[in-house]
Amino acid sequence: MVGLAILVVALFSMRRRSITRLSGAFDCSTRVGDGTRRPRWRLGVGVFTVTALAWYPVFSLGRRPAFLLPRSDLEITARNAPDPDEQYAVLPDAQIITCRYGTHDGDPRDVLLALDSEALSAFSSWLESAPPGSNLTMGRFT
Repeated sequence: MVGLAILVVALFSMRRRSITRLSGAFDCSTRVGDGTRRPRWRLGVGVFTVTALAWYPVFSLGRRPAFLLPRSDLEITARNAPDPDEQYAVLPDAQIITCRYGTHDGDPRDVLLALDSEALSAFSSWLESAPPGSNLTMGRFT
């Protein structure tokens, strides 16, 4: 049993290390279970790609991201400090942002992300630096 536990911990560690070595990777938590009685924060790693933000949960052995947020239809709608109840569930010095996507598809959805100030600056820059016309949420002259 001890050997199996060590193997599982080693697999989680190797997976996390391989994801964090990707270019554009950063620590990022997301809130899950908002429609339930007990919403919670789930620790993960976000990775900037050309077309989307890929989010990988830390405690998973899957090779694919849990979800993708499309860069072409993604915007930050709110920024907040964590509530006192959330402060210990997210990373230290994290800010919580609400992102909306799917607006132009007619099915808007919100996702809450908790990331530190450096990752938030990178996230904002990544959104704003999309090629002209590829991000529908950015105005023509913004």
